[in-house]
Amino acid sequence: MGHCSTCGRAATRAATESTHLTSEGIVRYRRCSCGTRWVELAEFVVAQRTELKPV
Repeated sequence: MGHCSTCGRAATRAATESTHLTSEGIVRYRRCSCGTRWVELAEFVVAQRTELKPV
């Protein structure tokens, strides 16, 4: 979410009420100064592992 859906303020200015680590990623509960609340999910990205062989 880039902006508050109610007042249009940037989401970066919203207060983080709480943050929780889950199996899916990081969940943040945010609140804009106008009172609108929303939930953000930052999903984990798993990188592929590669093995290096000695030369």
